[in-house]
Amino acid sequence: MKQKIIALVDGNNFFASCEVLMNPSLKGKPVCVLSNNDGCVIARSNEAKKLGITMGIPYFMAKRDFPQAIYLSADFALYHNLSQRMFSFLKNYSDKIDIYSIDEAFMDITGLDKLLNLSFVEIADKIKNDIEKNLGISVSVGISTSKVLAKTAAYKAKKLSGIYFISKEMIASELKDLPVEEIWGIGRNISRSLKACGIFYAVQILQKDDEFFKCKFGKKGLELKYELMGESVIPLTGVAEKPKSIQRTRAFPDFSSDKNYIMTELEFHLHNVCKKLRENQQKASLLYVMLRTKDFKVFVRECKLEAESDSEIILMKYVKLMFTEMFTNDIIYRASGIYVSGLKDISTGQMELFVDKNSEKNSNLVNTLDKIEEKYGKGSISVGTLGIKSVQNIHKRRKMEKE
Repeated sequence: MKQKIIALVDGNNFFASCEVLMNPSLKGKPVCVLSNNDGCVIARSNEAKKLGITMGIPYFMAKRDFPQAIYLSADFALYHNLSQRMFSFLKNYSDKIDIYSIDEAFMDITGLDKLLNLSFVEIADKIKNDIEKNLGISVSVGISTSKVLAKTAAYKAKKLSGIYFISKEMIASELKDLPVEEIWGIGRNISRSLKACGIFYAVQILQKDDEFFKCKFGKKGLELKYELMGESVIPLTGVAEKPKSIQRTRAFPDFSSDKNYIMTELEFHLHNVCKKLRENQQKASLLYVMLRTKDFKVFVRECKLEAESDSEIILMKYVKLMFTEMFTNDIIYRASGIYVSGLKDISTGQMELFVDKNSEKNSNLVNTLDKIEEKYGKGSISVGTLGIKSVQNIHKRRKMEKE
């Protein structure tokens, strides 16, 4: 069987890099991106890391101890958009891509060296330059013969030149000083169990026989051993598993009891949920609306749809009805959200014999909205009382700099 060659492409300081890309004046400055409710730091530029700002530090502590840094509220819509564009470049090199997170993807590049007449390191360099030149986002590329080793190589790539290749011959030396808790796929409990068995470094896993791992850790443990040996046993299919539910929630910049404003927030969430449904070629049968109050009480309404749908034009009437039932003028709210479940895959579904004309018109309309947004940017066109653009203005980027 031909040996697999797997590459992991990983965005460097991805959220912070996206912010710098959108605002070049931030280049070279200590930039920190904050979590959804501005609670803690979830991304840092290299300059912020050099200051000593740690991942997950609460915002009030970071602001107190590192007032010279620039703190930005996260813009997940922006990050998702740039993520999709980054992954689209990868499709020029392989049709087998597994997206692992918003800024990481595994690629099967087996045989590409023969096709391009380049070494795998040169191919990685070409991918890296392609993304950085065309998108403006810096990436690292780890290469090896399995997913676990590619992930290990990516750690090294970030610390070195941005590209690292762990060949079969290098495995033992690379794993010699790698603590088990730093191996991809090993959590706290497994790490504790391995150490209890006297296994502290990755290379020690290779020294144990198969029966030991099968008895102690089952099939997954055995898979991990073979992945560390350089055998590709965790499949890379290139087929993304579709979600069983989709939700979009967000805290308001300021607490509010403004009915129109909160409804516009819900319209914004609904649009994003429906757009995701259409991207996934799915339709929802259950719809939920959520409101969270200032004192963290949560109110939820749900309804079963008359027919599965992926159209905000159709679902809007349900959202408005549920919102009217939930909303109280004298309550101050802090967040809202839309959630859908009971998802049906329509990519392989049987075609209906009779298609409702209104449903067909709605489908054509929302597909047109998607195309306009794709061409002119998010919020360029929308449905609703105030429109997505107004929500974007309300959530205008907030730099929380020292005054």
